[in-house]
Amino acid sequence: MLEVFVNFICAFMLALLGFLIIRNYSIYNTKITIKTIIIFIINSLLIVTIHYINYNAFSSLLNFIINTITYKIVFNDSIEESFIKTGLLTILLLVSDIISLIIQINFTTLNDIQNNVFIYLISNILVIVIAKILIFIKPIRTLFKKCYKILSSKDLKLNATFIILVIIGASAVLYNLFLNYKFNIRFISDIVIIVSLIIIGIIFTNNRDTYNKLSSQYDILLQNVQTFEEWIEREQFTRHEYKNQLAVLYAMSSEKEVKNKIEEIINQNLNIKNEVVNNLKDLPKGGLKGLLYYKTIIAEKNKLKVTVDISIKPKGILSKLSKEKINTISKIIGIYYDNAIEAAKESRKKTLLFEIYELKDKVNIVISNTFKKSSLIDNHFEKGISSKGSGHGNGLYYASRILKANNWLEQKQEIIDNYYVETISIRKNTSNK
Repeated sequence: MLEVFVNFICAFMLALLGFLIIRNYSIYNTKITIKTIIIFIINSLLIVTIHYINYNAFSSLLNFIINTITYKIVFNDSIEESFIKTGLLTILLLVSDIISLIIQINFTTLNDIQNNVFIYLISNILVIVIAKILIFIKPIRTLFKKCYKILSSKDLKLNATFIILVIIGASAVLYNLFLNYKFNIRFISDIVIIVSLIIIGIIFTNNRDTYNKLSSQYDILLQNVQTFEEWIEREQFTRHEYKNQLAVLYAMSSEKEVKNKIEEIINQNLNIKNEVVNNLKDLPKGGLKGLLYYKTIIAEKNKLKVTVDISIKPKGILSKLSKEKINTISKIIGIYYDNAIEAAKESRKKTLLFEIYELKDKVNIVISNTFKKSSLIDNHFEKGISSKGSGHGNGLYYASRILKANNWLEQKQEIIDNYYVETISIRKNTSNK
């Protein structure tokens, strides 16, 4: 009976510890209430029951599921958010278990822990103390807060699935550590595996952070260029009417100086050429047109010779794409257009061509630019790879991730007549899906 009671107390302390740690790194203000205590009691009873029915490597997974449901109820989260919270907590406890095991292995045996309730209690208290100390270390607390913020911001299902896989792998290895309970090569290799899994988790989180930031930046850009798109078209209409009025004044005036001034005003150009505006006018509204206005202005400010050629049907494939798909295409084009501008700037001819043309079963978007041969790299889709040096190259990596996630898009690169040509194709049979 004492053994059951000690197991219950240990389970209850771990549930309470988990609550305090999650509240710390997720910045929740949830307070402990009678309801919370009752939930933790039920949680502890379930975990103790599992421990006595069949304790094995899968017990940790069952405990994880019970804790996930418990913290979902306590913090009133979605199941995905709770998976992420409980996953991070479990990883912290795994690290605490390893540190505790390294300490205990010099003073106790596996038989002591399994059969002596007081040693078992001390062992659990040691894990709790270590976990509490770890979360109070500022860099670790900051890391957990950052991981939680990143993993809970987007793609919750994917992030939760990854965390579960890491926990399953680490828990299985930790179980082997306890069975071995000897400081030998196997013990060291098991710890290396667990640490490697945790490092993989951190790398995954960092990649998600980069992806999320780039995605957010392009979402903001697309929101802004839609306003810019409307402004350009309104400005073109206003300017056209303005020129018509000046033409009337020109015809009415007999003063040479006045006529010369009117001619000068009429011949002034906007920041974006009328030719470009006219070529883009057939594109559907929704952000893509505004993005191309914006990128073309940037290209011309960099003194590039820009040619835009659009040949699409008024009610063709592009016009039938959903807003979400237009945003996806816009993000990819924005990245490739930026890279084309950078490459063309370094070249001697400084030329950039942008084309969209519709065939029978697909639309091709083609960006061609002159380039400096020494800046051409083969592995440009890898994260961080760029001819611009360290810290660049994330855009193309982000574009490759988008392309992999959208099988209705195709992409290829080639060099034709000293032009680097990037082609994105939209297949017709997926335009309405």
